[in-house]
Amino acid sequence: MSTPPWAQQPPYPQVPEPPKKKSKAKGCAGAGCLGIVAVVILGGVISVAGGGKSGSAPAAHGPAAATSHAQHGAKSAAPQSEAHKEKPQTVTYEVTGTSGADVQYGPAGSNAQGKVPMSVTKPLRNTQYYAITAQLQGGGHVTCRLKVNGKVISRSTASGGYNIASCEISKDVFSGKWTDTNAG
Repeated sequence: MSTPPWAQQPPYPQVPEPPKKKSKAKGCAGAGCLGIVAVVILGGVISVAGGGKSGSAPAAHGPAAATSHAQHGAKSAAPQSEAHKEKPQTVTYEVTGTSGADVQYGPAGSNAQGKVPMSVTKPLRNTQYYAITAQLQGGGHVTCRLKVNGKVISRSTASGGYNIASCEISKDVFSGKWTDTNAG
């Protein structure tokens, strides 16, 4: 009996596969570790969104159950997000002193005008610089203050002649804190 042609060895030599490389890294590394972290975080979010109740009724399956869960999640997420809302930050431009001083104020690129005495509070925008200049008109005294959330960041006073009180603040890009940037 002879071997059928389909069961015979091919006429060319077989090349062995190269050995598989073993990872030298121990523990979790790279994208695998990120996947594990994502699963853990997602599990925590789902646990919080579900109210963190243990021993609750078994989950229902199907489109109606998905809608029910989505609606429940939306209802429970609303009060939680309201609790985490931050109070909007504000900037206050304040000028006191002799009437008649010319005042210019605002964020970078603006030049709103006012008169002494004045106190104007506005919401902080995504601007990195705010300023006030108050120039006397022939005499007297004037003081300017720039406040963020009620805290004075910059203060300046001028007296006599046509002198100028100037207050300037800028936000540090690394720390996010407001600093007094008056020249001199």
